[in-house]
Amino acid sequence: MYTSYVRVITMSTPQEKRSPPFQMRLNEDFRLQLENEMRKDGDNALASWIKRILRKELQLRGIEPKG
Repeated sequence: MYTSYVRVITMSTPQEKRSPPFQMRLNEDFRLQLENEMRKDGDNALASWIKRILRKELQLRGIEPKG
């Protein structure tokens, strides 16, 4: 008989290196607008899309985004 083993490697960031969460309250209509635009851009996570938009804004202002 053969026994198979599965080795799972997680790619998530270790707890001590994670950035603290940033919470935002969004009006439902505003959130729907953001989610629609996010999908148009081909993204599937609102937080990632918002971070990408904010990085772009910093670059437009001549600031190099960190992290």
